[in-house]
Amino acid sequence: MKQPYKPRSNRKFVGSYRPRIDAREKAGGKVEYIDDLTILSRIPGLLYAKVLRSPHARARIKKIDVSRAEKLPGVAAVMTYKDPEFASMKPTNAGWTDGVDTVSYDRMMWRNYKDRRVLGDYACWVTDEVGAVVAAESEAVAEEALRLIDVEWEVLPFVLDPLEAMKPGAPVIHPEISKTNILPKDKVGGEDIFVNKGNVDKDFAKAEVVVEGTSVHHNATQGSLDNWCCVVDWTDEKLTLYSNSFEADQTRMHISQMLDLPIHKVKVVSSYVGGQFGRGDTGDQPFFLFTAMLSRKTGRPVKFRHTRRESFHDSRQPAIYHGKVGAKKDGTITSMSFKSIGNSGAYADHTIFALKFAPAEIAEVSFAHIPNVKMESYGVYTNKLPACMMRGVGNSQFNLIFGHMVDLLAEKLDMDPIDLCIKNFGHEWEKLPDKSLTQVLKQGAEKIGWKKKRNAKPGQGPVYKKSKKRGVGFSLHPAWHAEWQEVRRGEIQVSITLNPDGTVILEAATVETGTGSNTCNVLGCAEALSFLGITPEDIHWNHVVDTETSLKDCVQTDSAVSFLQSEVLVDAAREVKKQILKRAEPVFKLASKELDIADGRIFVRKKPKQSLSVKEVLFQNDILPVVVMMSRGINKKKTGVPYFANFAEVEVDTDTGKVDVLRLVVINDCGTVMFASGAEAQQVGGQVMGMGEALTEEIIYDDATGVPLNFNFIDYKIPTMADMPDIDPLLLEVWKGAGKYGACGIGEGTLTCTPRAVMNAIYNAIGVRINDIPIKPEKIIRALGKV
Repeated sequence: MKQPYKPRSNRKFVGSYRPRIDAREKAGGKVEYIDDLTILSRIPGLLYAKVLRSPHARARIKKIDVSRAEKLPGVAAVMTYKDPEFASMKPTNAGWTDGVDTVSYDRMMWRNYKDRRVLGDYACWVTDEVGAVVAAESEAVAEEALRLIDVEWEVLPFVLDPLEAMKPGAPVIHPEISKTNILPKDKVGGEDIFVNKGNVDKDFAKAEVVVEGTSVHHNATQGSLDNWCCVVDWTDEKLTLYSNSFEADQTRMHISQMLDLPIHKVKVVSSYVGGQFGRGDTGDQPFFLFTAMLSRKTGRPVKFRHTRRESFHDSRQPAIYHGKVGAKKDGTITSMSFKSIGNSGAYADHTIFALKFAPAEIAEVSFAHIPNVKMESYGVYTNKLPACMMRGVGNSQFNLIFGHMVDLLAEKLDMDPIDLCIKNFGHEWEKLPDKSLTQVLKQGAEKIGWKKKRNAKPGQGPVYKKSKKRGVGFSLHPAWHAEWQEVRRGEIQVSITLNPDGTVILEAATVETGTGSNTCNVLGCAEALSFLGITPEDIHWNHVVDTETSLKDCVQTDSAVSFLQSEVLVDAAREVKKQILKRAEPVFKLASKELDIADGRIFVRKKPKQSLSVKEVLFQNDILPVVVMMSRGINKKKTGVPYFANFAEVEVDTDTGKVDVLRLVVINDCGTVMFASGAEAQQVGGQVMGMGEALTEEIIYDDATGVPLNFNFIDYKIPTMADMPDIDPLLLEVWKGAGKYGACGIGEGTLTCTPRAVMNAIYNAIGVRINDIPIKPEKIIRALGKV
């Protein structure tokens, strides 16, 4: 905390600066993650699973012989794609849902993209899971058994580049889905041109100013330290799964539907997850199913987990964007057009979500006052790792082109890009200028020293130490997500149990992934129950989600758990108060409407001194706790969203091409800050991912073989603490949504603007634009014409 935020209204607990509710346990190593919970000493008879992985970018198994593996001492079972359990299993994908809702097989989001076979014979990328699985007494034995499996491969032509994959004659990767590598239209994803307001072509023809540009966003992976892991114990009674999936109810549905089991015969248990950053949004994973099959075959619990190399399992959706903007000379934008080509990789999963859903929402909440808007996207199969979900979904990719077009247009108009943004962007439920956007940009500009540090003419600022130049840049984005955008979640459920001694058990089912949303829930509960005189320390939050005993889980995606359950807790607390007063009626011999509660005491409204503590009342008679379960739908009132922005100051060495980010300012209008310490932690932590994508992170392939070359944390360059600049997090409360708090998520978006802010700052420093990330030194040198 460098500068405490100013809350819109005084609150007792919500919005406070304090440690997380589990901070002590985590710091002391007491929190148990999936790997801690699934060890042999806790699960007698535990076996370990390994799966055969393709060494080829595209290949089919012609022949497989597992006899040597089966004879290896310590091997309990070997299963192959020929076994009827797998041969008869229906095709699927890993993204039935993005975690927001729970859906069945027939209602999965991408019904036209059932392109995965569970343990099939056809591999679509190097390390694809195909052919065979092994269960053994140890991971070492299982790995040795895989090496003993004899496979004859039919190696097939492959393609890595989406532009090449679109050409006639390119090898078609999923002919069962499409005759070409372009993903077919989908009922959920809609048309290729998915936003078409007004007539952009007609407006471009008459626009006074037109600019065009391109941006390229490559593969980046989530880098979660908590690798995918599960244990399945399939007995005659039921199938029990322990995993680090953050969507327990959806995982249960996935297993039930794929294995034809009644829902009550499937139990899923999830506890803490050590970071997921979008990885878990493709949670309908085949490995749950083949691990289950091994457990049924052996009659023993089986554990499967990724190695660090295998954790490079999917990535952010890479995208090539082209943008075009038309405007009047006074800076009024009249038309915007964006076209993207996304590299889906080997499987479609959530490609269309990133390419269409996210940009369409941006158009709705930011381009409402621009009369002509067109958006067009194409997902393309290639033989790279699947491009699925990563923190920020498709927002980061779109922001790369959006912020570029803003900077280009402002330069051509000789206008400050901040003024250009304030003049044009906002949602339809508020007139321009948008109050949230105005405050976000003005406060960010003041904090970074925009007017003083910005070079009026890019590349022509002072030179430091003979070869170093400095510049500043920014980018803005609408926040993700407000409550009205979460309608697909359906009912949100919470339960409050007030014990007679005044302590509280909070059931707000969500798998904590490290974001601090559990603390938000506890603070929201304490705020709602403040009439009892309790503190957050009096509240116990149940961290285990068990589909047999827990309420419906609220999955930590879209950064919405931080406020959705707290909104329901307001209603639940009102019911708690009502029940307490009802119990007090025979004690006071008065109707509940004549009583009230404050600071933990029940008193007579007309005679406030006539009172008893809540504890005194609850300890009478049968000493039952007060239990309230509340379930309600999402508030659908459309309120637009607030804004956020990132400002960057960089120093570029024009001799070496090295870029040093000197300072970052991160500004989020949260609507209501639910947990200030956690919100600022999200702002600061997100910059590691944002800077990594901007400057260093990229998966490298051997073009000749399709083999990925840097599936490790040495060659895949994630920034360390030593690489990070000075970061100023700023929290605002300007916009307000519906409900008691009217908050909006911030965790998803804190990294979204960072790459473009850094890129614009680099341009401001050296006067040459580079729009292909990551911006490595060789790209700087090449752009400056020094090679």
